[in-house]
Amino acid sequence: MWLPGHLGALTRWVPPSLVDEVVEATGCGQRRVRLLPARVVVYFLLAMGLFGECGYRRVWAAMTAGWPRGRVADPSAAALRQARQRLGVKPLMLLFDRLRGPVGTAATPGVFWRGLRPVAWDGTCLEVADSPHNVAHFRRHAARTTRPAGYPQLRLTALVECGTRALIDAVFGPQQHTELPQARCLLASLRPGMLLLADRGYDGFEALRDAAATGADLLWRVQAGRLLPMIRPLPDGTHLTLVTDRRSADRLAKWQQRGRRTARPALTALTLRVISYHVAVTGADGTSHTSTVRLVTTLLDPHRYPAAELAALYHQRWEIETAYYGLKVTLRGPDRVLRSRTPDGIEQELFALLVLYQASRQAITEAATSTHLDPDRLSLTIALHTVRLTVINARTTHPDDLIAALVDTRNLHPARRRPRSSPRCVKRTLSPYAYNKTKGSVGHKTTVTTTITLTGRPGTTEPP
Repeated sequence: MWLPGHLGALTRWVPPSLVDEVVEATGCGQRRVRLLPARVVVYFLLAMGLFGECGYRRVWAAMTAGWPRGRVADPSAAALRQARQRLGVKPLMLLFDRLRGPVGTAATPGVFWRGLRPVAWDGTCLEVADSPHNVAHFRRHAARTTRPAGYPQLRLTALVECGTRALIDAVFGPQQHTELPQARCLLASLRPGMLLLADRGYDGFEALRDAAATGADLLWRVQAGRLLPMIRPLPDGTHLTLVTDRRSADRLAKWQQRGRRTARPALTALTLRVISYHVAVTGADGTSHTSTVRLVTTLLDPHRYPAAELAALYHQRWEIETAYYGLKVTLRGPDRVLRSRTPDGIEQELFALLVLYQASRQAITEAATSTHLDPDRLSLTIALHTVRLTVINARTTHPDDLIAALVDTRNLHPARRRPRSSPRCVKRTLSPYAYNKTKGSVGHKTTVTTTITLTGRPGTTEPP
């Protein structure tokens, strides 16, 4: 006999009807009666993500532990592997496509800022199994020494809702694919009413122009050396500038050199507001570090969108780093690689992880909304531990167990985060004898104070 398929408490967010729908839509259903129908295989792949340290047989044992013996099939590891290959990638891809998207509502605390939904995009890398097929497809990343890197890698770029850390969209490919072309694939998921946060790696004119053309607003950090001419000063210490393509940049520079005595030439440009500020961080030991941050934004009204609030809001961009930590460490497991030994298997496995992560975020957000809590206070670790237990116990009809565990006051994060800082360092050195390079720079949290001071620059110019 076979199981109808389940995912414990997460079955509410990944119901069998949805799984059947994507299997049928992709034409990947079985053509004859099998002990491992397509629906069961989909849930088995999701269970693989929950029990990443287990082999096929142990994953199946965890998935069927709550059912009476004799009522379920007992497939071999080879049968489970062949079932994966029969199913293919498309059902998991479509399942993620059905689940992805913003999950916060107007009733969810911390999701909106002044009527806008902050979102962020960025890239990360994941290690995959060291097999000849994976090495040929994903290749090893370039090393700074003559020694090759340990594992091939893929690059994942995602668009994340900052308030809930849910995945709005994601794209991935070999590690040699750079973040900017991958980010362009995410433009279709941007909508008016979103406020996109991005770091200095995306501050090219074309990327700014294309992102602004979607109707979403932008709040991006730019490189310190980027020329941002003052076009009009604003009363709050910020100013308007023109970001242009290369040809228009030369015309603008010549016009400025002539003292702007003539009419401004025709330019291919984007009018943005520049916010510059200093961040001073003082550690518990008294050491202090100060840095200057420059932001550009399409929010041009200084009264409706105060510069101090935008400066503080930009640091919500780090929510995508927390999302990646949840996906790569909390869910996948620390220092683990994706287990599949073929590119198609890697793609299938990663989509299963993305589905698991998104369903968990949906459950967390629903629990937070119903209890009027900020989703940041609810723990992904608690959610995943509870889901694993409900999978083993075959408790598919009691999602309240998950919600109760999430909102238990003993499991909530503090209402206000403890300030901390962590210096950049290489966490995985290529040499097994180079551990001292990271000594003292990993795993240490410090109490810090942050002071933001706006820095306006005087000047008078013509309006754009």
